[in-house]
Amino acid sequence: MKVSWRITNWEKRALLSWVVLVFACLSLAAEHKSVFGTLDKKPAVETSVVKKLPTRLDGLEFTGLLAVGSEVTFSLYDPQTKQSVWVPLDGSEEGVSVGDFDEEGGTIKVTLDGRSRSIVINENEIVTLKRAVPTQVKAQRPAVASNVAKAKPKKPVRVKDPETLKKEEEARFFVSDLLANSMRQRERYRKEREERLAKAKKGSY
Repeated sequence: MKVSWRITNWEKRALLSWVVLVFACLSLAAEHKSVFGTLDKKPAVETSVVKKLPTRLDGLEFTGLLAVGSEVTFSLYDPQTKQSVWVPLDGSEEGVSVGDFDEEGGTIKVTLDGRSRSIVINENEIVTLKRAVPTQVKAQRPAVASNVAKAKPKKPVRVKDPETLKKEEEARFFVSDLLANSMRQRERYRKEREERLAKAKKGSY
C-alpha cells in the first residue's frame, strides 16, 4: 500500500507539471502571433481627392470669325479675363495661337501656354469679304494760263468711280455689322455662362 501511494503522488506531480508547461507554451504562441500581427498591419493611408481647376485654355469660347480674301481671323472669348481676342489663322495674339482650320469639319486648334485643344466652330457661318479692286488713278494736267510765267500746275487729284466707292462703303458697313453681331453674341454667351454657373452653385448648396 505504501508503494502504490507514492506512484499516485508522482503521477499527480507529473500531470501538474505537464499542465503548467502546456499553458506556458500556449501563452508564448499567443504573444508571438499578436506581435507579428501588429507588424503586418499597415497603417491606413488617407487619400485626398484633388479637384482639377479649369485652365484658361479650357474656358476659351469661339464667338465668330472674319474672312477677308484669304485672311481669316477668329474671335475667342476668355471668361477668366472677360475679354475677347481676335487671333489670325496660323498666328498668335496675347499668347493665344490658332491653327489647323478644318472648314469642312468646323474645328480649329487653339494653343495656349504650351497646351492645345480643338474648338468647334460650325455653329457660326463663315463670311468672306471681297476686296474692292482699286482703279487706276489719272492725274489731271495742270491748267495753262495765258501768261506762262504766272501759270502754276495743280496738284493731282485721286478720282474713284462711283461703283468702287459704293463697294467700299458696303464693305465698311458689313464689317461694322459683323463686329456688332459678334459682340452681341459674345455678350449673350457670357450671360448664359454666368447663369449656368449660378445655377450650378445653387444646386451644390
